[in-house]
Amino acid sequence: MLSPADTVPWLAWLAANAVMAAACAMQASVGIGMALFAVPLLVLIDPQFVPGPMLLAGVLVPLSAAWREWHAVDTRSIAPALLGLAAGTLVGALALSALNPAYLGKVFGALVLLAVAISLSGIRLKPTQPAVIAGSGAAGIMGTMVGIHGPPVALVFQNAQPEVARAMMGTIFVPAYLISVAALAAFGLFGIPELRLTAVLLPGTLAGILAAPLLMRRINARRLRIAILVISATSAIILLLK
Repeated sequence: MLSPADTVPWLAWLAANAVMAAACAMQASVGIGMALFAVPLLVLIDPQFVPGPMLLAGVLVPLSAAWREWHAVDTRSIAPALLGLAAGTLVGALALSALNPAYLGKVFGALVLLAVAISLSGIRLKPTQPAVIAGSGAAGIMGTMVGIHGPPVALVFQNAQPEVARAMMGTIFVPAYLISVAALAAFGLFGIPELRLTAVLLPGTLAGILAAPLLMRRINARRLRIAILVISATSAIILLLK
């Protein structure tokens, strides 16, 4: 059986797991952070971690959220969300498969900045079926290309009741992550090497989920959200300038 050292250097393994632990703790405690924080930093450590391995390891975070908040799920929004995700995921996988690998870093950086801009936009939407389909479609494209599903979905549900928003984001992200990984596999972009990298990221993912309750009690959610967006934007700019 391969150890993490057989897959990536130990220093990269430690750094990637530290990033995943911090990102998953943020996501599980304040509802933002996993992909926005993790994607640009993981790409700087080793681009192979994004998007497939990060998504498959990270699915544990929305799965735990969906389990906790299942009573608040708006079941009417699930079907349009899955429709939008399926269409967006296909578009994202096609675009990623056609992309020259030499430009991956810059594309990742640009899409991370777009995600930050969406998060800061202040646009107010109601979770109508067309909005859910459009938001989920955009999430499918961005999530499949760079692993960031959150901002378009968060935009749609930001004015819902907090427990409904948490429940819907968790419920949507579980199939979103899995559909994206399946699409990547169908286009030859996820296989045994990426599965091994997923295993490499699991210790950090589990550590972050376990640390989330402690973080929730000690951290100001608003300040943490601002810090996440600043770090994400800075990392994305570094990717664009490389």
